[in-house]
Amino acid sequence: DLSTFSKYEIRGADAHTFLERVCANRIPVRDGGVMLGHLLTPAGFIESEITVTRLAADHYYVLSAAVAQLHDLDQFEWRRQPGENFTVTDVTDEYGTLVLAGPRSREVLGAVTSCELSNASFRWLTGKLAEVAGVAGVRLLRVNYVGELGWELHVPMARMPVVFDALMAAGAAHGIALFGTYAMNSLRMEKAYRGWGSELTNEVTMVEADMERFVHYDKEFIGKAGTLHARRLAAARLR
Repeated sequence: DLSTFSKYEIRGADAHTFLERVCANRIPVRDGGVMLGHLLTPAGFIESEITVTRLAADHYYVLSAAVAQLHDLDQFEWRRQPGENFTVTDVTDEYGTLVLAGPRSREVLGAVTSCELSNASFRWLTGKLAEVAGVAGVRLLRVNYVGELGWELHVPMARMPVVFDALMAAGAAHGIALFGTYAMNSLRMEKAYRGWGSELTNEVTMVEADMERFVHYDKEFIGKAGTLHARRLAAARLR
């Protein structure tokens, strides 16, 4: 249960332009695309880590760490430019989040939804709206922090018990079990996933954190000059 994730909806004609400017990574251009993005300081240090799902051209679902709820809301606001047409709405309390992960997660989830879950139909780093256990409007994201096959289920908060009970019932035959955040933290380190607030802080750059695969230098973003400077310094040390 990761319902404590900070959750925002960014909507409006300039939502895509805004997110492109504040994230080092490229924002998805297709509905259902999911990406991991980082907000940097002008000097290139890591300020925030977010997940962005494109629901529509003018509608994005943004997730960040539980402890960053007010921090990241503030980050979005100060990075806004005058005249930009978009809104940021904190929907943290409107959606609960369940993580279903493991080699049998496709069978378990498939027992409670008609959504096609095959790899060809539901690829890694994509999201879909689906009905799960009779609950409409569940945001299924094929992404997790565990490093295993799985999904995040973002469920309207009032219907969380329905979906949870259905998953536990469907998973009983597969030996489903609950796990907590200490286990998840161990698994993400085993997978070499970085963590915001531990490996990723405002004292390190994307270069120092070995996270350049999430940086697109072919676009403009806040912190680009600082990141390029960090890249040159790293190259100089290797010579």
